[in-house]
Amino acid sequence: MISEDDVQKLASLARLELDPSMKRVVTGQINSILEYVQRLNEVDTSNVTAMSHTHEAVNILREDEVIPVGAQSEPQPLGDPTIQKQPMLSSADLLSNAPDRSGTFIRVPLIVE
Repeated sequence: MISEDDVQKLASLARLELDPSMKRVVTGQINSILEYVQRLNEVDTSNVTAMSHTHEAVNILREDEVIPVGAQSEPQPLGDPTIQKQPMLSSADLLSNAPDRSGTFIRVPLIVE
């Protein structure tokens, strides 16, 4: 069983502020979960086949095919050949649209503290 002190230690490790009135509630909930897991450990599973998934889906993979060098067909370009290619923006044009830049880099807000 877990004590309220253990719950406080877990809360501090998880950097959670736990209201003192909630310690008893959380302790009870965690102990309830642990009791249920203990009950599951008592179930006889000796006749249950081990499985990695609850469904019987199987990956369908193609066989590897060895093609000697020089015997392969010409590579086909990716994409839709009916779409006309658009000219790319120059670096200067691209940077002129950036709200904040530093030299040739676009500055973005810091998202990690």
